[in-house]
Amino acid sequence: MKHFSVLLLLFGLLFNGVAQDSTKVRFYVKGSSDFWIKLDGELLPVRNVQMITPGLHDIEIWSPMHKKYKGTIEVPVKDSISYYQELKKDPEYIQYLIQTDEYKRKVFIGKTAPLFLAFSGAVASPFLHSMRKRWHEESIKENFKSQYFSSNVTGAENVTRRYNTVNAAFFTSLGLTGGGLIAYYFTRKWVEKLDKPVYRQQNPFTVEMFELGMNPVTNTPVVGLTLNF
Repeated sequence: MKHFSVLLLLFGLLFNGVAQDSTKVRFYVKGSSDFWIKLDGELLPVRNVQMITPGLHDIEIWSPMHKKYKGTIEVPVKDSISYYQELKKDPEYIQYLIQTDEYKRKVFIGKTAPLFLAFSGAVASPFLHSMRKRWHEESIKENFKSQYFSSNVTGAENVTRRYNTVNAAFFTSLGLTGGGLIAYYFTRKWVEKLDKPVYRQQNPFTVEMFELGMNPVTNTPVVGLTLNF
């Protein structure tokens, strides 16, 4: 029993020493789900849970469209801890979003809106023309009845009012078609000269090793590449 207790004590001490060689750190990065972590100059595997030796470490966190975070992390002698860090958007990316909205607005004014008006008028005009002809005939018929057969004057006026409404809508559709095409003709060159915003973030990665060779099994080119940031 005494020997068993000693073995148990030694096992506990050994287990405790092994367990404290590293601490499980759970990284919670707000702002992006895709990020890279560099600890003391070494790039860590891409995962949220890392095994890190206790002590003070330099840390860098980077994610596309965000500013690189640089700081320190103090890892205590514990089984596990959580580390939280919020990334800030790259100011140039925010400016890119503003410029993109402005670009889309100009394209809508100079291209989309005129073409939409022209298309809407072109689609509506045939239907309105057909309705215009029908109500025109009804208007002539009702006016003739009202004038020569003392028919219902109010009914004739209603038919005439409908004809005038459809007639106005028909010419409005023609105006939309012509006006949209004319506006597009004068604005299309202006739209073509617009520069579409482009976001070019400074690449934090550097190539440490690049090697080109052939796979002897598949007989296809292979590339070996090592990146660091």
